[in-house]
Amino acid sequence: MSLNVLRLAGLGLLAFLWTVPAGARETETIRLPEAKGEPVLLDGLFSDGEWNDAVQKDLGSGIRLYLKKSGGHVFIGVRFSPFKGSIADLFISPDGRTVTHLHASAQVGERRVQETSGEWDNPEFIWGDTSEWQANEIRWNQRRMDQLIKEGQTTDVAQFASMYRYDGFEFQIKASKFKSNAWHLRVAAPVPPDWNHPIVFPAGTSMTKTEGWLEVIVRNF
Repeated sequence: MSLNVLRLAGLGLLAFLWTVPAGARETETIRLPEAKGEPVLLDGLFSDGEWNDAVQKDLGSGIRLYLKKSGGHVFIGVRFSPFKGSIADLFISPDGRTVTHLHASAQVGERRVQETSGEWDNPEFIWGDTSEWQANEIRWNQRRMDQLIKEGQTTDVAQFASMYRYDGFEFQIKASKFKSNAWHLRVAAPVPPDWNHPIVFPAGTSMTKTEGWLEVIVRNF
């Protein structure tokens, strides 16, 4: 799966994400636990001990969400079992109105979502922009990929076969990035090959309206 294919797959999600209506549901609230176990290395491997102390949510279709905090940072993990070359999108609002979209796939980037935004414009994503946050990216062995292409594999098949192992995406976000004690959080992630129907949590929510999003207590009141 080429970088462009991965990115375009992500691009295709936005049309779907944009039109999902917000469901009439109560907001769930989670108070983030303080990390006590192993520190998280942002390599996407979800190593033993890294996330044992996190709040965990089963999102269905083999996707699991992890949430915790440590040292002024919020850690969010999106794990796929088994992993099939997916992407992860976080939508975070500190006030229930402004929405920041953090994306991780073969590239990381962010943008501000607005009611009048297009799928990937107004404003466009700024690729490589990870101001006050970071996440692992999809990576592969270019030499192995080139060899597989020489042996007759397509570019997408060769790249997928050359990917370095990982289980999902691990995000680290400075708590100070969003000036609020509580964040509203929404997660979207597809399970290939059905790129156009991602798993959305909380289910039935819209990326432009925060009704029904998960409320995450980041700081003690």
